Amino acid sequence: MNQRFIRRNRVDERLALSVACGSGLAATLGGARPTGLLVVDSLLVFVTAAAVVWASASASWWALASASGAAAVLAFEPLAAAFGALGFLAGLDVGLWRRDRTAVRVGVGGIAVNVLIRSEFEPFFGFSALVGLSICALVFLLGMLRRPSQVRRVGWLVAGAAAGVFAASLLCVGLAALSARSGLTNASRSARQGVAALNAGDYERAAKLFEQSAQNFESADGHLGGLLAAPGRLVPGVAQNVAAGRDLAAAAAEATAQAAGALRQVDPSKLRVAGGRIDLDEIRAVGAPLERVRVAFDGLRAVVEEVDSPWLVGPVQAELVEIDDEFASNEPRLDNAIEAVRLAPQMLGSERLRRYLILFTTPAEARGLGGFVGSFVVLEIDEGALSVTDFGRTSELSRLTSGADCSACDPELLQRYGRFGFSSGEDGTTGTVLFSNVTMPAHFPYIAAAVQAIYPQGRGEQIDGVLVMDPYVVQALMQYSGPIEVPALDTVVQPNNAAEFLLRDQYILGENKGARVEALDALGKGAIEAVLSGVLPEPPELARDFGPLVSERRLLMWTDNPDEQLLLDRVGMLGSIPTLDERDGGFSVSVTNGSANKIDVFLDRTSSVELVEDEAGRRLVADVTLTNNAPAVGLPRYVIGNAFGTPDGSSRLFVSFYGVPELMEITSNGEPFGVEALPEAGWMAFSSFITLQSGETRTFQLTFQLPERALGDTTPSSPTLWTQPLADR
Repeated sequence: MNQRFIRRNRVDERLALSVACGSGLAATLGGARPTGLLVVDSLLVFVTAAAVVWASASASWWALASASGAAAVLAFEPLAAAFGALGFLAGLDVGLWRRDRTAVRVGVGGIAVNVLIRSEFEPFFGFSALVGLSICALVFLLGMLRRPSQVRRVGWLVAGAAAGVFAASLLCVGLAALSARSGLTNASRSARQGVAALNAGDYERAAKLFEQSAQNFESADGHLGGLLAAPGRLVPGVAQNVAAGRDLAAAAAEATAQAAGALRQVDPSKLRVAGGRIDLDEIRAVGAPLERVRVAFDGLRAVVEEVDSPWLVGPVQAELVEIDDEFASNEPRLDNAIEAVRLAPQMLGSERLRRYLILFTTPAEARGLGGFVGSFVVLEIDEGALSVTDFGRTSELSRLTSGADCSACDPELLQRYGRFGFSSGEDGTTGTVLFSNVTMPAHFPYIAAAVQAIYPQGRGEQIDGVLVMDPYVVQALMQYSGPIEVPALDTVVQPNNAAEFLLRDQYILGENKGARVEALDALGKGAIEAVLSGVLPEPPELARDFGPLVSERRLLMWTDNPDEQLLLDRVGMLGSIPTLDERDGGFSVSVTNGSANKIDVFLDRTSSVELVEDEAGRRLVADVTLTNNAPAVGLPRYVIGNAFGTPDGSSRLFVSFYGVPELMEITSNGEPFGVEALPEAGWMAFSSFITLQSGETRTFQLTFQLPERALGDTTPSSPTLWTQPLADR
C-alpha cells in the first residue's frame, strides 16, 4: 500500500503497551493450548495476544469493529458474546467521531482477542483457531502500517525473526521425522507380523519379531526426542505430532519388548502330545506369559487412544491407525488363547477322568451335519494321559441304545427329527436306527447333547463330550501316523489318499460288507492309536493342518461344560449354526441321503445369494442347483442302488433350505415346490424329499422377505451364510 495514503495515528505507546500486557495475561486464561505444553502455551498466547492488542492502537476503526463483531458471532457463551458486541459498538464510535482515542482502540482490540480465543464454534476441527488467527493477523498488519516508520521497523524485525525461528523449527522437525519415519514403519511392520505369528501359535518367531519391533521403536523415539526435534516442541500443531510420535514410540517399544520377553518363556515343544500324554503343568505355565502379553498390548492400545488427536498429521496418524487396528483385531484371538490355556487342563483330565465319544462320519452318505456316522471311538484322558478304551460300529450303538429315553433332548430337535430315530416310539423312546441318523441336524450342539443323554443308556458309562471327524480329518491325522495296513482288503492306505479311500475306493475294493467294515475299523482305530502312541507336532503346525478343517465344519467338538462350550464356539469348533442376521437374513442348504447308499460322492451342489432392494421392498433371493452325477451301472448296489424301487444311480435326498421365516416363494425347475417349515437353532428350515435320476439336475429358487432398512441406515448388507461339508472340498 502507498505509504502517503496511510493515515498515521497518534498513539500513546505506554498506554497501548500496558493494555496489551493486561490483555495478554487475560488471554492466557482462555484455555488455548497450541502446543500442549503449559509454559510454552502460556508464553505463546501472551506474546501473540499482546502484540495484536498493541498493534490495534493504530488499526483502522472498521477493522477493530469487524474483529469484535466477528468475535461476538463466533462466541457461544452469552457473556463473551456481550463483550464482543460492546467492542463492536466501541469500534463504531471511534469511526463515527474520527478520533485516535488510543485507550478505546486497544480496548476494542483486547476484547476481540479475548473473545476470539474463547470461541467454541467448531463446525470442523481448528475452525475457530483458523478464523481467530486470520482476524488477529489482519488487525496486526493494519495497525503496523499506521505506526511511525521507526516503530514499524522494529515490529517487522521482531515478526521476521519469529517467522524465521518458526521456519527453522519446521525444518529441524522435518529432518527428525524423516529419520524416525523408517524406524516407525519397520517397527509397525514387525509388530503386525509378530501378531500374526502369535495368532498362529509360533511363539518363537513372534518373540523375534517383537524384539525387532522394540528396537525400531526405540530408534524412532531417539530421533523424535533428540536435539534436532527439540525446536518443534515450540511450534503450535507441530508440537502435538512430535509428542504423539514420542509417546507412541516409547510405549510401543516397552510393550513389544515386554511381549517378546514373555513369549521367550514359552517352549512350544513341551505342549505337544508324546507317547499318549501331554504335560498339563507345561500348559499351565503358558498362561502367565500370555497374560503379560495381553497386559503389554492393553498398555500400548491405551497410549494409542490417548495420543490420538485431530492435531496429528498424516504419517503419525497412519501409524496410529494401523497399530490400533492390528492390536484390536488380535484381542479376541489372544483372549481365546488365554482362555484355552486356562481350560485345557480340566478338559485333559486334571480334575477327574474325562471321557469323549469320537464319531467318524462319511459324507459319501450325506447327513445335515456332513455325513453318516460309520464308527466310533471312546477316548479317555486322565491327568493328560490319553487312551482309546472302546471302538465300534454305528449299528452296534443303534442296537444298544434302541428304546433309550430322549425326552430331555431339545424340543426343536424332537419336533424336526424325532421321526428319524430320536423319538420314534409312542412313548418317546429312540428307534432302532438312531445313530444312523443322529447327524441329520445341522446344529451340532443339538446332536451332542442328545448323544450324551442317550449313550450311557446303551453303553453304561457317562461321556463328557462328543467329537466329529470326517475322512479329511482322518487323512490329516495320518500325516503324523504314517501308512496303515488294512489286511481285510489286502491294501495299505497311504496318508495322502486316505480320504479318497474312505469316500470311494473302499466301496470298490470291499464288495464283501464284512471285510469292508473290518477294514474301516482297522483304519479309524489305527489312525487314532498311532497318533496317540507317537509324537504330535507343535501347536502351530497342528493349527495350520486342522484350522481349515474346523472352518469347513469337518472337525467339531462339544462338551457339557458351559465355559468350554463358549471357548469352542469362539474358535469355531462347536458346530453351532451361525446366528441369523435380523436385518439382512441369511441362507444355507443341506442334504441328507434318503436312499441308504453311498451315492453322495457324485452329488454336485452350487448356490448363490442376492440381496434385492427396490420399490417392492427388500428381498433375499437364493438359487440352488443339485446335480446327480452317479452312473447307473458299474458300481456295487450299496453305492448306487436303493431300497425304494427307483432305478440304480438314483439319489433320494431330504433337502433343507435355511432362512428367515418370511418365505415368499420357492420353485423347483421353475414350478411351485411344497415344503414343510420347522425351526432349527434360530432359523426356519424348509424341507422336502426329492429324487434325482442318474445325470439329473434340479434347480431351486427361494425368495425371502426382509425388513426395510431403518431411516439413515447405510451399513453394507451382509447376510449370514454357512455351508454343509460334503464329499468334495
